[in-house]
Amino acid sequence: MKPKNWVIAPRLPEEHFARFPQLPPLVVQLLYNRGVREPGQVTRFLECQPVQDTDPFQLKGMDRAVECIHAAIRAGDPIAIYGDYDADGVTAAALLMQVLGALGAHLRPYPYIPDRLEEGYGLNRSALDILAQEGVRLVITVDCGIRSLDEAEHAHARNLELIITDHHAPGETLPYANAVINPKQPGCTYPFKQLTGAGVAFKLAQALLRTAEHRVALDETALLDLVALGTVADVAPLVDENRALVAGGLAQLNTAPRLGIRALMEQAGVQMGAVTAYTLSHILAPRLNAAGRLESAYAAYALLVATDAAEASTLASQLEEQNRERQERTVDMLERARRLILSDQVSSHLYLIADPAFSEGIAGLVAARLVEEFYRPVLVARLGNEVTRGSARSIPELHITQALDECAALLERYGGHSAAAGFTVRTANLLELHTRLLEIATRVFTERPPEPTLYIDARLNLRAINRRAVEDVLTMRMIGRDKSVNAQAQPGLELLEHIERLQPFGCGNPEPLFVTEGMIVRRKQCVGGDGQHLKLILHDGKQEWEAIAFRQANWHEAIGERVDIAYHLTTNDYNGRRSLQLKVEDLRPA
Repeated sequence: MKPKNWVIAPRLPEEHFARFPQLPPLVVQLLYNRGVREPGQVTRFLECQPVQDTDPFQLKGMDRAVECIHAAIRAGDPIAIYGDYDADGVTAAALLMQVLGALGAHLRPYPYIPDRLEEGYGLNRSALDILAQEGVRLVITVDCGIRSLDEAEHAHARNLELIITDHHAPGETLPYANAVINPKQPGCTYPFKQLTGAGVAFKLAQALLRTAEHRVALDETALLDLVALGTVADVAPLVDENRALVAGGLAQLNTAPRLGIRALMEQAGVQMGAVTAYTLSHILAPRLNAAGRLESAYAAYALLVATDAAEASTLASQLEEQNRERQERTVDMLERARRLILSDQVSSHLYLIADPAFSEGIAGLVAARLVEEFYRPVLVARLGNEVTRGSARSIPELHITQALDECAALLERYGGHSAAAGFTVRTANLLELHTRLLEIATRVFTERPPEPTLYIDARLNLRAINRRAVEDVLTMRMIGRDKSVNAQAQPGLELLEHIERLQPFGCGNPEPLFVTEGMIVRRKQCVGGDGQHLKLILHDGKQEWEAIAFRQANWHEAIGERVDIAYHLTTNDYNGRRSLQLKVEDLRPA
């Protein structure tokens, strides 16, 4: 893993702290670092309120889409939802199926979710032919379609009405459709542009429910669990409206999760009441994604809409097993991909590795791990005789989808975000694609080779926290015996409570990152099934701290008696006790 450049945010002037006497100075610093700097902003942020009006009808195309869907419902026209195989697409499909069912639509019994390996991402002609043959009159896409120009024309030729809801960056031309809903499309004045596929589907659901011609026994807030899952799984920025949606979804998941999600939580050992954005991104979403990566995503969809406890339990067990298999295959493929990169013996500005043995479903995971290790854009693909399909992951310095835009003539299809994309290329064009992308990366990185940077919120004096006393209070609260402790009387407890109010953490609102220098190393040990993690017992001069550095066992021999650490201050539940733990992002010899 490449050494990281540490950038520590400068301490704010005292005048700024004085504007927020109700908050600890460190929390004011954390908010400022996230661009939350005015009293009104602070209030909205802490209360998880969106910055601007979120009326769904501000989205371009919404009026037309709602009119078209209500007309189809009145006429009894068969409607199909066309989804995607990842967690964002599956949650979006489940959400719209639930809403249209409540509205009395004549729905295809289950959404059309393309097979990742056989059909690839997005709309395809064969699928549209199948839907037309089944008598479907209206197709509504979720999380896909914005770049499907030829496929949209084909839908029109098959007399299919088409509504596209998507959040990916559009191309120069929009597809032909009855309505296109995408906050990123030209001319859309909707103030928040970072909704996910599930988020856009939710806006359509809001508009449909608010214009329903009869009373509907479904409250839009009952859909927020799905929106939260899709939003976090798609690594969308948890700011503004996304922050509000995810906070609402977490509240639902912690009190009354739907049957299928409850079964998935039980299978994964997640306690209701302890679900955070981290739980969604690292525990639940990978299990939902595992279905589409290895086989069919229908199992994930079926779990989300399950109404029978036995069926939900069976499906959750299936996803658990698939996730274990996915983990094993990821490790094997990652090692093979790493060897291919290292065999070049030359550092490159960009890596494109393709192999017939690679799995398309796992390519994105492997690419992400390689980006983390080499800090370069990486494209990983399954090499086919005629066509090669894969996934790209990038670093902040290179917008990967814009790079693919410059290579559009070589590609069969592609689409994505600044940091991630999927692509299909004819194998005959693969070498030229690699060459072009290398040229783009070299041009972008000409002035200075990119290096990973850690943006650190503040230096933290751990000695100011009475660790054992705080842990006693946290443990008592966890088991429900004491909820009346005065946080101000307990050093460190008030700070933890205020940090908790900054949740949900994720992209755009990172978990606070601190640095403490000169920690004494009492013990160090490589842990984990393959010994790739580093466990440390550190001393701050007053008390000991347990620290864990995931995938950083390489530091074991490199560090001496003292270290500087960049870390998140977290809690760990074990054996009926809640303890404080330092989750290390990076370290260096003091």
